[in-house]
Amino acid sequence: MIRHTIGLAIVTGLAASAQAGIFSFASDVDQTSFTFTGFGSGVFDADDPTDILELYIDDDNGMLDPLIYSVEFEANFTIDYAGSVDLGNGLFVHTYDLFGEFGYYNADTGAPILTATIENGALTALGTDTSWLSTSTVLGADGNASDVTYTWSLDDNPDYGLYTGESVGPADDAAFTLTFLQSDGGSGVEIGSRTRLPLNNWVSEGSYSGSATFVPAPGSLALLAGAGLILGRRRR
Repeated sequence: MIRHTIGLAIVTGLAASAQAGIFSFASDVDQTSFTFTGFGSGVFDADDPTDILELYIDDDNGMLDPLIYSVEFEANFTIDYAGSVDLGNGLFVHTYDLFGEFGYYNADTGAPILTATIENGALTALGTDTSWLSTSTVLGADGNASDVTYTWSLDDNPDYGLYTGESVGPADDAAFTLTFLQSDGGSGVEIGSRTRLPLNNWVSEGSYSGSATFVPAPGSLALLAGAGLILGRRRR
């Protein structure tokens, strides 16, 4: 009976020690196109089907080589002006509430690989009173009213902390850095004096990093538990 209990404890420990998958892509993989575009309250991917990115997935900063997927990137965010901070010398930080989704899809078949939603995230932009300068950030993280949820659509890969289905947190996050931001061929973006939203279509390069914690589905846990029971019985 004691060994039987130890077998179950081992299985429970495996379920409880879920590791985080760490995801990223680098800016400007394709030098002929942009990563992001937007206008008004919308922030989107640049919608260039030939702009294939390489999504890297790390094993929680472990010793394994990263997984690399050739993907089509998609994004659809909505921003709403929240406020500005005057830094002095004519510089401001403009902050916006952000909601929406993004995802990475197989470059050949279009099937989803990794998708995510951001609720109560933020976009911040350094600028003047009536403009964004050439850089901005999109941020999302679990905590209080903010929430980031990932969905892994491929098979389980325990070595990288990946299990089919939605992430469970409690510290899922996502961040995009937008650089070389421009409108009408010039650096920066003009924003409205009242809405503080972009007045013209803009484009930018972008890079990404994020992390998520997944756990095995109940069916997988049942199989592990069964293995633990068998192991315990055999050792009595």
